Amino acid sequence: MKKKLILSAAFLASLLPMLLNQYGGAKGVQEITGLINLLNPIGILAAVCFAVGVWMPLGDAKVGKLLGALGAIGMVISEVYKYFTWYVMTITGESSLTNSIRFAFPEFYIGLAVSLVMVAAYFVIDQTVPAGER
Repeated sequence: MKKKLILSAAFLASLLPMLLNQYGGAKGVQEITGLINLLNPIGILAAVCFAVGVWMPLGDAKVGKLLGALGAIGMVISEVYKYFTWYVMTITGESSLTNSIRFAFPEFYIGLAVSLVMVAAYFVIDQTVPAGER
């Protein structure tokens, strides 16, 4: 139970930067919250995988660990995906690294860094907290 709580608290903490505006406004574009990273299909699937992997009693512990890891990694993938595509229909109609850099707030980069730390923390917590407490 201790491992589940620690992993869940770390995962939820990694989602906090998504409450901040991450795109737009400073460049004259409507500010867009980071929740679009979580509420797209990749983000939703990542959150479900994490919850199932950590909280559901699965027959094989390896499957639970894999799903939890995929959930943490999936959140990073969701953020990177949205980073390259959030403005396609609203601003330019094209996807480019230059536009991503130009229109993203520093909060996006903070959120991405926190999500990457969560991925590392997942594996550290998984290895350091005894398996009997999962």
